[in-house]
Order: sequence, then structure tokens, then C-alpha cells
Amino acid sequence: MTTTTPIATHYERFLDLLTRGPGAAADGRDAHKARYGERLDPSGASHPVVLTRDEWIRNQIDLTLALGRLLTEDDVVVSAVPYELSFTGAQVDRVTEMVGASVISVGTSGTICPMPRLLGLIEQYEVTALVCSPSFAAELAGLAASLGRRPANSTIRTIVCVGEACSTERLDRIGAAWAARTTALYGTPSTPTVAVACERGALHLCDQRLRAEVRGGARGELLLDGTATGEAVELWPADRRCDCGCESRVLVPLGSMASVVRGPDGLVSAADVERIVFRHRRLAPHFACVVRDGTFHVTCAVTDSQAVDAGAMRRAIRGGIDEALGVEAEVTIVGVQDWSSAPS
Repeated sequence: MTTTTPIATHYERFLDLLTRGPGAAADGRDAHKARYGERLDPSGASHPVVLTRDEWIRNQIDLTLALGRLLTEDDVVVSAVPYELSFTGAQVDRVTEMVGASVISVGTSGTICPMPRLLGLIEQYEVTALVCSPSFAAELAGLAASLGRRPANSTIRTIVCVGEACSTERLDRIGAAWAARTTALYGTPSTPTVAVACERGALHLCDQRLRAEVRGGARGELLLDGTATGEAVELWPADRRCDCGCESRVLVPLGSMASVVRGPDGLVSAADVERIVFRHRRLAPHFACVVRDGTFHVTCAVTDSQAVDAGAMRRAIRGGIDEALGVEAEVTIVGVQDWSSAPS
């Protein structure tokens, strides 16, 4: 395998970009507005988001360091992440180029490159890495299997999941479907790179440039530099160390604040429910969960609907969620082939 571009080279490129120009304010801060996007609040209303040039580049530095540990110049990477009014897609593409890998950018609309065509591109160009949401990775694997292909036999060996809170249990299930190593990245609509994964898979806060707090204790709404994000997280205390030895604090994404429920022991999120669900072996990596009137409505898929007692599994999952988390859940079981028409 070709080795990756030295990290020092990445820094030299970025430092050139960070050189102050005529856009600098009197106090030295960068005033040049480089990127515009939008975020949605819990009510669905959109709000503008602006990143300055230096903010945009510093986010890319942390992402480059993370992807530089996963990708090499031999990799061909499919970037299936949002571009529309989002920073994520453009950032992933730029950083993939920075580490020297090749990019096939397909976005998420599916209009020009629907999933069947994407499967053809993966085979045609011998794609080795996929950057997408966990749901996209699961659905793509399911489609491949329905077409008589084995995802585990594809050339994909690395999957980087972005855009959704995802438990380790589900990441492992996605990795097993593709026979690939899986990892996650975490960002918010306003800060595309907030936490990056170590070699143990834990997400570490980019605390050299971000001041993070959690409203309500160890679990609650994430505040970045004092600004509410609308995102629920768990942030490890400063004295609790990851096994990798990194001093940066571990951050566990829990989804949006709109999708958490107050349980007997504190906030419960869809990511917590997901951990309980994926204790069941016969489930495919498909998962959907919404909160209605304080109840989690869960939809998951079985790998072989003929070999599973759906009623018994539904009762077992619902009982496991109640016992472990103390919250109510309604569970729907479907076959992988029925996933696209399943309730959410």
C-alpha cells in the first residue's frame, strides 16, 4: 500500500491558507465569510449559518488528521454526504483530496446517482471506502443483497459514518455486513468537525479549538463556546481517560434534543435504544427511531423473516428497552426487502 502523505505536509498547506489577508479584523480575527449554510431548529424552521475562512480551515485540519489515519493515496472514496446547504459534503471532499485519495462524490439526493447505479460504480471503480450516514450504508448493503450481490465480497474496506448518532453496536453490524472496518465522525450543522475517532473507535472532542459544555450534567444539550447546538451528547469528565491514552475528552453523540425522553435515571436517546435493539443477532443494520408523545417508535429489520418469530422478537426488544432504560417503546419488525416501505 502507498503510505499516506505526511501530516506535516497537510499542516504546511493549511498554514498557507490561514495566512491573514485583507479580510482580517482589527483585533486579528478572520472576518472573511467563506461558507454559508443552514440549520433546522426542533420546529423545522431554518436558520442561516456562516463559517469564516479560518473556522472552515480549522475544521478541515482536524478532519484531515482523522481521515489521514484511515485512508491512503491508493483509496477510492465514495462521498455520499449532504451538499445542499450543508458544510459536510464539501469538507469531506476537500479533506479526502488533501490526504491524496480519489473521490467519487454522489451526494444524497439520489436523482443523478441512485443506489443501484452507485453499486455499479463501486464495482467499476473498485471503491475502497464509503463516507455516508449509517442509514445509507445499511440500505445500500440491503439493496446489494436483494440484487444477488454479497456486500462482504465488495472492494469496500472502510466505512466512515457521519450525520447520525450511531451506537458502537450498530457500527459493528454495518461493518459485518460489508466486511469492513467502521468508524464515526461527529459534527453539528454549525461546526462540521466537533469530535473525531481514535484507534479504539471513541470520539474525542477537538478541544484544542472548541470549548464544549453540557447543559444539565454529563448528559444534555451540547454547548459549543457557550452557544446551544440543539444536539444531545454525553461528555466524559476530564479525569476519565480513553484506553487509547488521548487526553481529549470523549464525546458520545445522542441525537437531537428533540428526540430524547426523560427516563428514571436521566435523558434517554434513540442511540440508547439502538444499543438495546442490536443485542439481537438476527437483525440487519437497518434502524429507525422517532419520538411521539414521549414514546420511542422503533423500526428494525430482520435478515431472514422466514426464520424469525417477529412477534416474539418485538416483545423481547420492547421488554429489553423497558428493563434497561425505563421508557416505553413501540417496535415494528420488517424484512430487509420491505425496509423502503416500512413505517418510520
